[in-house]
Amino acid sequence: MTLALFLFNAMDPSLGRLDYTSLPQQALMEMVIDGISNKEVICRDANEPKDIKQWKGVKIEDGEVVAIDWGRYGLVGSLHLEWLPSSVRNLEVICTGLTGTLDLASLPTSMERLDLGTNCFTGSISLERLPEWMQFFVVSKNELSGSLKLESLPDMLAYFYADNNQFSGSVDLTRLPAELTEMNLSYNLLSGSVVLTQLPSNLETLDCGSNKFSGSLDLTKLPPTLYSLGLNNNAFSGTVDLSQLSEVLEDVCLSNNELSGEAPEDILFRGILYAENTKIIQRYME
Repeated sequence: MTLALFLFNAMDPSLGRLDYTSLPQQALMEMVIDGISNKEVICRDANEPKDIKQWKGVKIEDGEVVAIDWGRYGLVGSLHLEWLPSSVRNLEVICTGLTGTLDLASLPTSMERLDLGTNCFTGSISLERLPEWMQFFVVSKNELSGSLKLESLPDMLAYFYADNNQFSGSVDLTRLPAELTEMNLSYNLLSGSVVLTQLPSNLETLDCGSNKFSGSLDLTKLPPTLYSLGLNNNAFSGTVDLSQLSEVLEDVCLSNNELSGEAPEDILFRGILYAENTKIIQRYME
């Protein structure tokens, strides 16, 4: 049965619209790749796609698509996330030439992992309606813009990477998911102050470097699990207290800010502080 016939049969005559739930997974998957100009790389035949069991990078369990990995296939065109089968839990499409916008509001509710890093996606993204079971979210190295409403991230999220884009505006770091362990916001256009005294207790890495953040920094109440903190290349100013940094920290990047203060000797011996082009005094006691 052709895709057009599938869609015709799925029309609800009483409502005059498409009944998404009645479409077979084959039809849904064909709609997902409909905007990809070289789709034959995946489905083997652009005009008559093979059965999804024969598609590259598609994992099927009990007749349903549960995972998709289309990374590094050199895909060109756009991806229609709104047609993903509801059974999909993992989607990885990295290092391709895909363009267009991202409709995150219609992702499968069961999705746990989404990696769309290193593409050419544009426009804003809505974090308010990410699936509640989402644990891993990556949109690094795209051309995305707009604001990031981090306070809306799902409770189960552990990894969030949105670096190397054009996101702007302020961010709220006081209401992040309790399960969050890694966050990368570097190389964007984010601005305003950042509050680092209410970070998740299990956070291990936080990179806010190379943005337009400003204001003072309070580093006295960082999570005990944090081992990497990037705040370099911003416009932070004022005196920073470095006396409460934990022994777990392996690197604290503060370079290229208008910060002042004095680094404790133990911090210097550990070699964890990077404070080039600041007024932070780094002096060993005799």
